[in-house]
Amino acid sequence: MRDRGWRLALSPASADVLVVTGRADGEMTEIVEQHWDAMPGPRARGFAESADAVANVLDAAAVDLVDDGTQRTDADGRSGSASDDAARADDSTSHDGMDHDGMGHGGMDHGEMDHDGMDHGEMDMAPDGIPLAGASEHDRDGLEMDELPLRLGPILPAWPAGLVLDLVLHGDLVVAATGSFVPAGASTEAGAALLGARRCDDLAAMLDLAGWADGAARARRARDAALDGRDEVAATVLSGLRRRIERSRTMRWSLAGAGTVSAESAPGFDVPDWLVGDCRDRLLVLVDRARAAISNEGAHSADVSSAELVGPEMVAALVTGLDVGVARLVVASLGATAVREVVDV
Repeated sequence: MRDRGWRLALSPASADVLVVTGRADGEMTEIVEQHWDAMPGPRARGFAESADAVANVLDAAAVDLVDDGTQRTDADGRSGSASDDAARADDSTSHDGMDHDGMGHGGMDHGEMDHDGMDHGEMDMAPDGIPLAGASEHDRDGLEMDELPLRLGPILPAWPAGLVLDLVLHGDLVVAATGSFVPAGASTEAGAALLGARRCDDLAAMLDLAGWADGAARARRARDAALDGRDEVAATVLSGLRRRIERSRTMRWSLAGAGTVSAESAPGFDVPDWLVGDCRDRLLVLVDRARAAISNEGAHSADVSSAELVGPEMVAALVTGLDVGVARLVVASLGATAVREVVDV
């Protein structure tokens, strides 16, 4: 991506190309289609089930983006459904044949209108699938519109692929959360080098979300070096990045004290020791794990240990009671390699 001068889009609305890496099946296929439908034209997409296929997929997407025939076909497919919707809207709002001459509102008295008996049961409180705020059973300030349901995931920047958190918000405070996992398809890649690369991506995602673009770029350079077999270079980059994080007043100000986790933070779950601390502590853990996976220490491990894994329900417990922005940081600080569907977390 960097060599091509391309940038990662943060939402479907700002994207030109959709690339699905690995295999998407089941519910994830529907979610991919929803993201594709939300992308404006011109647009292109491709599927890369292995790392070797990515370059060809991107080349093909670049060609499709400037191909008039491809884009016209795509636009026609969209405009067909759009024109149908417009036609229905025109029919429903048409006033042809209506005689307004005898209509008069001058004598109407709206003062006696009473909505008490109105039945709103037929009203759609989730237009286009977007839920509206509703009355909470635990109002803190007496407002009727105080509770908002919000779903985060399963596809989101700096987010473990497949993780879904269904939140209930009072303002920006998470008062309740449930977690689930949408399988993203079986991975076609394995190996210690790829684990090191994924850990570098976890680190980059956390730094991006914390607002340190330069640090995230350094983490990605370490990832690229690891994938090229230049382990010493990758380890050196990560060591330097760790020193910069430790000295950074901005990182300390942004993350120290944020999202603090203790052994009692997730009632009913056995919180692993590596989770205890704040977001800055876990950021340093991400650096150390990436460096260990790339060094000889992690050379014989192709996957994370069971002690590191965190299931979606534990994640939900950890973010309950937090500001939604801090909740995002907490999830990123766990690392996508550690968050997955597990049994008896």
